[in-house]
Amino acid sequence: MQSNKNKIVLHVGFLLMFFCGYYAVSQNREYVVTKNNDTIYGKLMRTSSIINPSKIGYVIKDINGKKHDLHPKDVKLLRSLKGVDGDCVILPYNDDFFIKEIISGRICVYQHIDNVIYLVSKDGGKITYIDSGLFWSPKKVHAQIRALIMHNSEILKIFDSMKGSEKNVFYIINKYNAVYE
Repeated sequence: MQSNKNKIVLHVGFLLMFFCGYYAVSQNREYVVTKNNDTIYGKLMRTSSIINPSKIGYVIKDINGKKHDLHPKDVKLLRSLKGVDGDCVILPYNDDFFIKEIISGRICVYQHIDNVIYLVSKDGGKITYIDSGLFWSPKKVHAQIRALIMHNSEILKIFDSMKGSEKNVFYIINKYNAVYE
């Protein structure tokens, strides 16, 4: 009788090790979640168009070696770990292009993959442009970020004393997110 209990415990132990190992490996793999809620695991790679080289797209080579072209209208998210984009989440925006999450938290900041345009979202809400990038407008950016943090008077006071630079905006968003972790 004792021998059967030991065998059962041993088998359960092996199963737990297998599933824990599978879970750990799946967490360390790049993947894509499609609009149909299918998940494709594999190697995520950037692509560009021959017609418009500045237009960046993605391909995933699945675990069977098959390549899948990824279009913003067809995916919910891409999870990158290595390569050009590093360790990040990439989302489609308006089914037209991809944005990369560069700050996560209560306020998320995204960067347009094709150029230096920033977008923000608070509490998982609508993603909106920040008047930044090539035509950085400190006053407009300050007003936009101020509206997101206005209920925290301590952080708002610090932000109001700063100049409207990209560095300061990212600093204050990270500080805000740290308070609400």
